[in-house]
Amino acid sequence: MKTLLLVLVAVAGLQACALQRVSRAGEGQASSEALTVITGQVNYVIDGQFKTPYGAFRPAWQAPPMMALSLTTGDPHVFGQVDNTDGRFRWAVPPGAYVISSIGMGTYTDDTRIDWPRVVLCVPRAPGATVYVGHLRLEGTSYVEDVRLSTGTQYTARGVRYAFRVTDDAAEAPGQTKRLMQHQPGMPMGDRLVERWRGDAPALERELCGGMVR
Repeated sequence: MKTLLLVLVAVAGLQACALQRVSRAGEGQASSEALTVITGQVNYVIDGQFKTPYGAFRPAWQAPPMMALSLTTGDPHVFGQVDNTDGRFRWAVPPGAYVISSIGMGTYTDDTRIDWPRVVLCVPRAPGATVYVGHLRLEGTSYVEDVRLSTGTQYTARGVRYAFRVTDDAAEAPGQTKRLMQHQPGMPMGDRLVERWRGDAPALERELCGGMVR
């Protein structure tokens, strides 16, 4: 699997992309024409157990940050860590289609790090409202396996295999609309995503997010 760094290098060769930081939205803040306030949750659920509350040191798991690639601009976006207590977030994001490229801390060998989960975030323009995007559950199953290489070397591999599910856990509220994140197992990722984006970015955005109005 290609790393996020390789993809960003490829995108940088296409246009002058820049790393964008997504700011937290205040409790009373609603969407404007330029920024949409999105709310939701991201949680690790390992072997059926939620890893909240999050913390800085083991055995606690760290609250996961998130990176996503904007199909509108080609820019990578860095989303802040979710709340330590329950994984909730409230962010102000430019409207558009975003493909999540990584979730969590560490390198690709760490159990807490997930690259290219094939989750898309479709952010509509919603002046005066907030948009609930769902509860992204990072459902991991621990494994221990004996591995034998062609050289005859043997070792024991341990880790977590992930599946991804988005649930709607929010009650209806005044001034709130819903546009849930989507896990799309067949979506392109890595270099193939960049090739599709370079060939026809609007078509790729329509394929992943449908007739979203921006």
